[in-house]
Amino acid sequence: MSRPEREIFERLGARGLVRVLDDLFDQGHLVRLANACGLRYPGMRTQSQKRDRILADLTERSGREESARKAILRALRKETAEASRAWAARAPKDREHELADEAALETDRKLGLRIFLLASDASDAAGEEALSRLLAREEARRASTPVAEAPTARDPEQIARDAVRLRKKAAELQKKIGYLEGQIGKGRETEKALKRGLIQRKGELAEARMLNEQLRREVLEARGAATDSSAAQSAPSPSEAAAAEIVASVRKLAAEQRRLNHRLEKISEAPPPIASVAADALAPALSSLDELHKEIAGLRRERKKDLQEQGARLDELTTEVRSYRAAAQAAIPAPKTPARRKGDPERVGVFVDVQNMYYAARQLKGKLDFDALLQAAVRDRRLIRATAYVVETKEIDQSGFIALLEQRAIEVRRKTLKIRADGSMKGDWDMEMALDILDAAPRLDVVVLVTGDGDFTSLVSRVKGMGPRVEVIGFPRSTAKSLIEAADRYQPLDRKFMIRTGVEPKPHPGPDEPPAPSPEPEPSEESVPAGHAG
Repeated sequence: MSRPEREIFERLGARGLVRVLDDLFDQGHLVRLANACGLRYPGMRTQSQKRDRILADLTERSGREESARKAILRALRKETAEASRAWAARAPKDREHELADEAALETDRKLGLRIFLLASDASDAAGEEALSRLLAREEARRASTPVAEAPTARDPEQIARDAVRLRKKAAELQKKIGYLEGQIGKGRETEKALKRGLIQRKGELAEARMLNEQLRREVLEARGAATDSSAAQSAPSPSEAAAAEIVASVRKLAAEQRRLNHRLEKISEAPPPIASVAADALAPALSSLDELHKEIAGLRRERKKDLQEQGARLDELTTEVRSYRAAAQAAIPAPKTPARRKGDPERVGVFVDVQNMYYAARQLKGKLDFDALLQAAVRDRRLIRATAYVVETKEIDQSGFIALLEQRAIEVRRKTLKIRADGSMKGDWDMEMALDILDAAPRLDVVVLVTGDGDFTSLVSRVKGMGPRVEVIGFPRSTAKSLIEAADRYQPLDRKFMIRTGVEPKPHPGPDEPPAPSPEPEPSEESVPAGHAG
């Protein structure tokens, strides 16, 4: 830095530099200048710092580092280039007249500008004197202004700058809020994807169980057929009778052979007789014995061969029985649902998730009007089936509510809340409801789902692939967006579908509490037991 540039900072001093920077730069310019000078605030952003602190830090940095002085001087000259040219073109009398007008200097940021212009061009004694007078007045003003009154002494432009700074800060906070909301949305989408995967796995598990049950029935039938076949073959045939006689003869011959051997052993152990027996006399007996051995071996081979033939025949019969069963099942035609004739009303099936609707209606401090619900679901079409899925607890009597549904020709499927050994609870209809809908879909033209649960999104796609259209009815607040997008039609429920009870609703249980009782015609005074509905 050259000597004239250093003299500018010497003439200004700390107070003069603070006034020049405060008058010439707004908050944004100050933040950029602080970054250019290398000011850092660990753990905090520069633009979140107060204006007075940034001014003090810039002044302190300029007193220590030449690079900071160069950056500040470069910014000041760029900001005052036009004013410097106008000031240089004025006559000395005009300058003195403008510097004498103290009221004008206190407005429109003229005081800081004039201080910098005088410090940059102090070529004569008058300029030095004017600069000293302005700096002394600034020192006196700073000393006389109470700290508590400083905020009230700010000019309108300073207030406007602060307002701009606060608006920028509010915009940044809004961006952060938008980012956090986006992250929450992503988390919800991930949760919905996991729920869709879970219901898909539940469907696969149900199919596997059905297949296992079918295979078990086939194995039992095959065993029964094999038992009948073995019983039929257990009756004695002529060949088996002959074989039995041969076996009996063989056994007799073997017994006779053992007796002969025993007698021969005794004869050999006895002392030799006085009269010896000739070898020719024993030859016929030995030849008969050899023939007997050969006959026994032949009979054994024939018996083994017969057993192998019978086993092969049994296997053939088992295979034949299975093929006959498969052919019979294939020959039986599957029941066909008659197609809807032209002009006939559409066939509708309504499936109500009572627990889901109960919680949604309770947020509106009322109960669902099932008459209005059925009218909105069926309209001018033909109702084939209407089913409501209810979870019961031992502590609460829901017979009145169930009778109310049955009076409206709604089939009620009931399930009792199960309490596990660890105290947690389980009670949901998701799997059974999905299976019922898949079974009924071939006989329907429209499937109406009265629920807001996003777990049924994949079920909606599956049913649409089978042919029927799918309509969803639910409260807008509690209906999943994915379920609305997957359905062919969405009917929102509002207060005209509600029955006002006039009773303050019970506290909404958390996600780890069991299903609450279904809405009854009269409010129940009993409470729902705490627990976990798995």
